[in-house]
Amino acid sequence: MTNARSVAFASLCVFVAAAIVVPAVRAQRNPSGDWHQRDARTVAQQKINPRVLSAIYQRRGDAKARSVPVSSKQAIQVDRHGRAFVDVRAQVRPELEKKFKALGGIVVSSSSTYDSIVGWVPLQTLERLAADPTVRAIEPAQ
Repeated sequence: MTNARSVAFASLCVFVAAAIVVPAVRAQRNPSGDWHQRDARTVAQQKINPRVLSAIYQRRGDAKARSVPVSSKQAIQVDRHGRAFVDVRAQVRPELEKKFKALGGIVVSSSSTYDSIVGWVPLQTLERLAADPTVRAIEPAQ
């Protein structure tokens, strides 16, 4: 009887250890085939439209490393100063407009009704603007 209890207890310990160790090992493993760039983006980058993000990567010179293809039909408007014409979706507040301008942006229009600020913002500073907690999305302006 004690032998059966010992075997049952040992089996239970092995089962519990496997239930703890196997998921931990799977979480640490780097899946080579299932890894997507989207998973590697920061919270701020997730707020930025992929077309705009692609333009940022191209401006930095790491578009090939990020493997973000963009056709010429989908290109966003970028002026000769490296500013993109974007629509920032956020609650329009004076503080946000001040930050928009402080980052080198030019406000074309803002609408508190539509929670939108449209303007030209340097590509290099868009991620800092997207990091603002009130910003919900940054998309190409129409």
